[in-house]
Amino acid sequence: MRDPATPIPVKERSGRRTPLTRLIVAMLGLGLSGVLMSCGGDSSNTADAGTSISPQVVAVDTVNPRHPGATLYSDQCSQCHNGNGSGNPQLRAPSLTTLDSWYVERQLTYFRDGLRGNHPEDTHGQIMAAASAKLSDDDITLLANYVDELPALPVSATLSGDLKLGKDYHLNLCAACHGSDGLGNEALSAPALAGINDWYLVSQYEHFRGGRRGTHPDDPWGAQMYRLAPAIPEDVVISIASYQATLPVND
Repeated sequence: MRDPATPIPVKERSGRRTPLTRLIVAMLGLGLSGVLMSCGGDSSNTADAGTSISPQVVAVDTVNPRHPGATLYSDQCSQCHNGNGSGNPQLRAPSLTTLDSWYVERQLTYFRDGLRGNHPEDTHGQIMAAASAKLSDDDITLLANYVDELPALPVSATLSGDLKLGKDYHLNLCAACHGSDGLGNEALSAPALAGINDWYLVSQYEHFRGGRRGTHPDDPWGAQMYRLAPAIPEDVVISIASYQATLPVND
């Protein structure tokens, strides 16, 4: 297993364009470069929170090239989420390394089948929906299993919320489903929050609040977050995400 502290080299690639690369090029041709800020996130909330995001190199190598899902991951995911799954905030592509296979599989299926990324104001979710459109069930399972085996990596804090306030809310609200350690609970269909970028947590919470996520009738788990979201003010959400960014990851 590669040492998470060792940088993953950028691998020389051929001129062949993958489906996701072709999608990005097409969007640039339409003058939609601002859309390329995510594979699911939202830039506006991060900017409002006064976040400064450092440039990151997009590594297109893969951590586990012998895995049956490695080629598919390299073609479909690594351009935005990096070869090691660490994500790229410039593209608003979150870290994936603490997500379990069951959650990744569900979300990719949701994107593919129109349960997520179908709201007209969720432009970044629409990128994921387009990139997932031609994935088969077997493809999704391979990708989910590949992501599940990535070494867990910590994330850097980009928000400056009240950590004490965030901890109180996390322990008294979020932990009931996501665990006090933030590592999630499959029995409750609650994904990991530890190891997920703070800016991405805020953007998704605001998507739930704004009805851009969790409103599809076939998404009962998203509906729970949609109903909860209005109860927490935006500044408190920033504090919660700031605290969750400090939680240790489990590998």
